[in-house]
Formats: sequence, C-alpha cells, structure tokens
Amino acid sequence: MTDVDLSYVDRAVEHIGRQPQQVIPILQALQKHYRYLPSEALRRVCEITEITPASVTGVSTFYSQFRHTPAGRYTIRVCIGTACHVKGAGAVHDAFRRHLGIDEGQDTDAKRLFTVEKVACLGCCTLAPAVQIGDVTYGHLTGQTVPQVLQDFLELQQRREEQRGKGRAGRADRGFGEIRISMDTCCLARG
Repeated sequence: MTDVDLSYVDRAVEHIGRQPQQVIPILQALQKHYRYLPSEALRRVCEITEITPASVTGVSTFYSQFRHTPAGRYTIRVCIGTACHVKGAGAVHDAFRRHLGIDEGQDTDAKRLFTVEKVACLGCCTLAPAVQIGDVTYGHLTGQTVPQVLQDFLELQQRREEQRGKGRAGRADRGFGEIRISMDTCCLARG
C-alpha cells in the first residue's frame, strides 16, 4: 500500500503521452507535482507506458533537476557564485543547515518545510552573500542573520496566506512581476 496518490501519474501520462521519448516531460510533471520522484510513481509510469525502468532510472539519476527524496515546501537557494563565495556563502549555507537541524548527507529539514541547496549564481552580486527562498531574495547575510531571515520569510508567507483567505490578492497573485536591474561593477561594465 502506498501513501502517494498515483492518480496524478495516470492523468499526466494521459496528457503527455506513453512513448519512450516522453520520459523527460513525464518526469518533469511528476517532479513538479510531488516535489520529488516517488518510487511508486516511477513504477506506475513503467506499468502504463512504453518507457522501461532502465530509461526512467537512467534519465532521473543523470539530470540534477530530479530528486528521489522528498523536498521541503520551500527551497533555500544559497548563492555560491564568486562574489558570494568570497563574502562567506559557505558559512551562510552551513548556518542554514545547522539552524534547521539538517543532518550530514541530507538537504531537507525533518518537518519538510525547507530544502537547502547551493546554486551557481542568483544574479545579485552586490547583495553578496545572497540567498533566495521561494520568490524572496535576501542579501548581505551572515551566519548570525539566518534565524531572522527564516522568521521574516515565514511571517511573509503567513501574511500571504491570510490575504488569500480574505480574498484579497497580494501583488504576486495579481500577476505583477518584479524587474531587478543589477548595478554592480560587472553589470555596469557590460552596459
């Protein structure tokens, strides 16, 4: 017996297709829905398509976009680009892991609220070291500011939930975007 609702697998395959060349779009759909690739869902894909278990395993382990363990509700992306690295991104990354009680070899906290990952660049070098949680970017972090950043983010999420509950759409819910223009030296040099 499984606690994973496999009806989504059936709907995704029906929509995307059953041919071997559909393996990546199917895996992407499952990843988006479940936030990882449950083994039960992968077995179901092989049962109802022409895709072999070897193909599913090969593709899903080759591409880093696919996860085989549950991810948190929110992803903390810690920039480790050159500017962030020089300004202490490694210590910030370690502080997030320590504060969330994430064990060595893991990337998600026990409550499955946060997943911490390193990313090559967030494109905001003047904020180094920077992190992005969901759609919110925080800059000039230190190991000591990590608890405040997490508290700020969770309070923001709570306000957004309250706004949705009251029927008032927040800025992001109304379809507005955000334009960021970096004014650091490398961007200025390129115009």
